[in-house]
Amino acid sequence: MTVRRTLVRVVAGLVAAATVLFGTGTPAAAANSKRVVVYYQTQYSNGSYVSPLGLTNNNTGVTDLLIGAFHLNSDLSVHLNDNPPGNAMFNQMWTDVAAMQAKGVHAIGMVGGAAQGTFQRLDTDFATYYPLLKNVVSTYHLDGLDLDVEEYMSLAGVERLIDQLHADFGAGFIVTLAPVATALSGGGNLSGFSYDQLYRDRASSIAWFNAQFYCGWGSLSSTSGYDAIINRGVIPADRVVAGTLTNPANCGSGYVDPSVLNSTLATLTAKYPSFGGVSGWEYFNSLPGGTSAPWQWAASVSAAMGSGTGPTNLALGKSATGSTSCNSNETPAKAVNGTVTGGNSDKFCSLTSPAQLTVDLGSAHSVTGLEIDHAGAGGEAASYNTRAYTVQVSTNATTWTTVAQATANTAGVSTHSLTGTSARYVRLNITTPTQGTDPATRVYEFKVFG
Repeated sequence: MTVRRTLVRVVAGLVAAATVLFGTGTPAAAANSKRVVVYYQTQYSNGSYVSPLGLTNNNTGVTDLLIGAFHLNSDLSVHLNDNPPGNAMFNQMWTDVAAMQAKGVHAIGMVGGAAQGTFQRLDTDFATYYPLLKNVVSTYHLDGLDLDVEEYMSLAGVERLIDQLHADFGAGFIVTLAPVATALSGGGNLSGFSYDQLYRDRASSIAWFNAQFYCGWGSLSSTSGYDAIINRGVIPADRVVAGTLTNPANCGSGYVDPSVLNSTLATLTAKYPSFGGVSGWEYFNSLPGGTSAPWQWAASVSAAMGSGTGPTNLALGKSATGSTSCNSNETPAKAVNGTVTGGNSDKFCSLTSPAQLTVDLGSAHSVTGLEIDHAGAGGEAASYNTRAYTVQVSTNATTWTTVAQATANTAGVSTHSLTGTSARYVRLNITTPTQGTDPATRVYEFKVFG
């Protein structure tokens, strides 16, 4: 233990030097301004230690390592998962974490999560339990804490905790929170308090939110969930980090294939110049590298965000025509207005069968992908999602080529990748408008990327 503490003191000096060279709060490892946040909860897999050093040894662009999960127990003990953080099994981990800090990566402790009790205790008996948390930060030289509140906590309680952390560790101490994504867009919430109100009250004290777009709370298969948060107009893009699964085994719901994820991240980077970045749950088995090279996930997403030249939605605001609308508020133009969050009329609706929607891109473009936001993307029942459709393209509005189709879609958002496709006109033909017998076509947004 003495050797480890000596190393930590040496590393602390290196971190101070790095701060002078690279600027306060800006990790030297960051290849771009977007955060690449990695949750590191599985420190041992099948009995073998999982080192996080691959993230820095391979120049992945990682900015923040979130070490979890810390729990404050009723017997006044503190555990990192199932053992005290001072257990000898973690000695190598703390040494590796210190080495990563020396390279500019923030080491942040994840507090709470699925295990209940920590935040209830801080809420109801702060004087007893907060000193335990403070000691963790001091002992292990953490740069911040990620408050993953997945149980009831009062607004006053979480604000008191945030205030005390800054009082004890300074304004530069990193405080993040990890709400389910819908908690930031007016939907479901596991925490008990309003994140909108928390942000209004403590905006200057919160570094960012690691929004969970997974496990039933959203997906990064498209930008729609993230857009819903930003369009709400409360929390800006620079404070919202898009959280995703790195492997379907880590939850099973909401996993997005790396190619689709990277396309979404590139689009978000282009759409929001201040986009907050991405976080991955969790490190040890991250795809595409898997357990043998989990660091590849961070390198991949960093590259996707680093160019800042993601695909452009060529259909946005362009001329759109289509079948007779359900009413004067649900015209084809609503499908290219760039939003799905304006209520049930923020869509193109038609009772014609089959229905069609055509967008004129203005000139011929190389088209690389499509996204169709169905009823579910706009907040309507999944039973109203389009079931069957085709997409055709043309350069002259006379000769059409089918480039994508679905015969049994159930998703609220459909995406298609295209190669070698040139088009000025893009037409969506809806042959089966819903999952049942309802006859109305509902398209909240039709995006054409290029």
